[in-house]
Amino acid sequence: MSGDETIEVQDGETLDQIAGFLIDINDNGVFVTIHTPKEGTSPANEMAVIEQLNKQGVIEYNRNLIITTIKEANGQPVKVAEKPIAGPQPEPEIQITLTRDRMEASLQIVLPPKCLPLEMDTVLEKIKTTGIVFGIDHEAIKKAYDSPGVNVVCARGQQPVHGINAQIKHHVTITGKSRPQEMEDGSVDFKNLNLFTTVQEGDILAEKIPSTPGTPGMDVMGNIVITKPGKDMQLPVGKNVKIVDTNTIVAEIAGQILITNNKINVLPIIEIKEDVDVSTGNIEFIGNVTVRGSVQPGFSVKAEGNVEIFGSVSGGIVEGKNVIIKMGIQGMHRGYVKAKENVVAKFIENATVHAGMDIVVTDVVLHSRVTAGKKIQIEGRRGLIAGGTIMAGEEIRAKVVGTQMSTSTELEVGVNPVLREEYQHIRKEIKKVELNLEQAQKALNILRSLDQHTIPPEKREMLLKLTKAQFHLVGQAETIRTRMTAIEGEFEEMRAGRIKVADVMYPGVKVVVGTLVKPIRDILKFVSLYAEDGEIKVGTFK
Repeated sequence: MSGDETIEVQDGETLDQIAGFLIDINDNGVFVTIHTPKEGTSPANEMAVIEQLNKQGVIEYNRNLIITTIKEANGQPVKVAEKPIAGPQPEPEIQITLTRDRMEASLQIVLPPKCLPLEMDTVLEKIKTTGIVFGIDHEAIKKAYDSPGVNVVCARGQQPVHGINAQIKHHVTITGKSRPQEMEDGSVDFKNLNLFTTVQEGDILAEKIPSTPGTPGMDVMGNIVITKPGKDMQLPVGKNVKIVDTNTIVAEIAGQILITNNKINVLPIIEIKEDVDVSTGNIEFIGNVTVRGSVQPGFSVKAEGNVEIFGSVSGGIVEGKNVIIKMGIQGMHRGYVKAKENVVAKFIENATVHAGMDIVVTDVVLHSRVTAGKKIQIEGRRGLIAGGTIMAGEEIRAKVVGTQMSTSTELEVGVNPVLREEYQHIRKEIKKVELNLEQAQKALNILRSLDQHTIPPEKREMLLKLTKAQFHLVGQAETIRTRMTAIEGEFEEMRAGRIKVADVMYPGVKVVVGTLVKPIRDILKFVSLYAEDGEIKVGTFK
């Protein structure tokens, strides 16, 4: 009969009789009985008989005898094969894998066809005999047991918690990071410059947060995973401070904080009640200096800290970290003002002024040479720049530049004169170091080629000295290259230098942006000048 025919079973009939054949497996063998086809049905089919034999585990049989029996269809059982011998049932496979660091174990259960039954206790015993004793996930194991073939993480180790390095927590704002506070509109808050940090005796300056030892971990095999303890550090104790309660730094005197060589110092303030002149002589101090009067021609005030002058500087010299001059700077073509960070003054006239970061002037800059590593801002009542040379690394901002009389005035941005000079110097220095290194290496190669057993003592000593010199030169060259890279990065940042004029720029002004030059021949108002596509372009002030 074909597989597509519908079999109707009458009372007293079996499905095997309707199908046309019957298979009987007993101790004597495998017997096939072919029935005479019922009216309206097809005779037994050879493939159907073989398929049924296979389903019942009979693989080896007499095919020719099956064919003959089908043809005869006499309803008599015919032995076509021996009773199949049942083979051993396969064992279930319990696969356990470990990561290289033994912090994770995976479980997968594979059940081959007709395999022996698997008990959960067998799985747990297998995990135990593998040596897994820590971080066992019983829910994951049940999932693997209920879903054969699924790979699960059955155990996880505990990672070590490494120790934290000791840290210094500062309790006061350090002046090393100070600069004039810029408002949202780009102007400067002249009333709150926050350039100085003063403390009183006994004030807490900083404390050390101790390092932690860390917590060891454990892998799935129960082995301890070693932790890395945090590093300790010394308290940054400088001058006029002391340690209390082991890890706390307090001020021993009242004064101003200064960080030098990564150490916290409290330095007293030198305060000059009147002018710096013949009555005081020149002032030179490691801390901060306050002058209630002015600095007279020919005299100087030099400080490693900040300098605050309530009067003016007239033909004198002032050097400091931050320099604030309440009145202004009258250079008289002889004095200068120099700050590592910022200069703030009311006016600058016929003077040389340099700041490592910003220069802020609240009135005018006339016929002076003014340079700043970052910004120059002249935005007070008049906000005028007239005559001289003004150079800044990032930005020059003023209200008015030049005069109606076309006074020669030069503005330059995108260049830091100090950095440029340093870069040129270290480029020459690296060439010398590389030449010395090359010569040392050549000499070393010659000495090393000699027989080391017979080499004279003086040459052995020379070999030792040259080896030390080589290491020193390699380190020196690496330090120089690192600094060159840092300066080149700053040069890249300064390429976006701008000149911004809030009111008017007159003819007679020369604008330089990086290496580009643009003479101003017409009056410009409310403009911003910048470099783009190889030329200096003029845009709006905003």
